[in-house]
Amino acid sequence: MKTNKEIVTEFSEATNSRSWDKVLALTHLDFIRHSSSFPYEIISNAALIDFQKQELETFSDIHESILLIIEEGELVAARIHFSGTQYGKLGDYPPTGKKLDACFNYFFRVVNGQIKETWVEYDNLNGLIQLGHYK
Repeated sequence: MKTNKEIVTEFSEATNSRSWDKVLALTHLDFIRHSSSFPYEIISNAALIDFQKQELETFSDIHESILLIIEEGELVAARIHFSGTQYGKLGDYPPTGKKLDACFNYFFRVVNGQIKETWVEYDNLNGLIQLGHYK
């Protein structure tokens, strides 16, 4: 049986490789993603895939790396490094061709071998500054 950290690591690898079937297999059908950033909630693993595909329209070269991962029961905490170049529109912001290089905190709840719920928090202001949208 896989540990919850291994499941989260597989999820990250599947996301990076755009293995959408694997992402679906690693997440519950009624998956929920919480964030204080838009979109504030994603409900269902299919909606998660849609969000990830939209993110690829903005950052087609996106890559995420797990820097730190800690497991406590059904909860997994991860510090993740994000890199990607803004080739597409980001909300109301036009493409800049600038690279975003940042870290974010991602918390997972794994139930019966699948990711049931996540909480993700970014430093949005830092991202907007790096991309040239805010000074």
